[in-house]
Amino acid sequence: MSAPTTPLKVMLLEDETAFREALAFVLAKEPELEVVAQAGSLAEARQALDGGLGGGRLDVALLDLALPDGDGTELIAELRLSNPTMKVMVLSATIWPRRVEELLLRAEVDAVIDKWKAPTQIAREVRREGGGG
Repeated sequence: MSAPTTPLKVMLLEDETAFREALAFVLAKEPELEVVAQAGSLAEARQALDGGLGGGRLDVALLDLALPDGDGTELIAELRLSNPTMKVMVLSATIWPRRVEELLLRAEVDAVIDKWKAPTQIAREVRREGGGG
């Protein structure tokens, strides 16, 4: 499959700074992906959304759920309001079948990605699930 003409715009929400920065670095090396916003909390994510994210369109939101100021699922509905076709992917260090099912069905998450995978594997899943190949 050929790469899209414009890269998928990705928002990365992860409170562990070193992990977020490393993952953003790997994602940015992918020509099909463009990290347009990084946040370490719900407040920072909302601030990025209010700032317009350099054009406003988001294709993929890659979120951690356990954040210092709340549960990342709180943001999903807000993200979908401004970006209805966006793919929401949850990064989780604990992949319990019941929790995955709950996220996929009730929280309208498109994918749950194991946080313990190598960043290159995570990037591959973001590309595949986001429609970038």
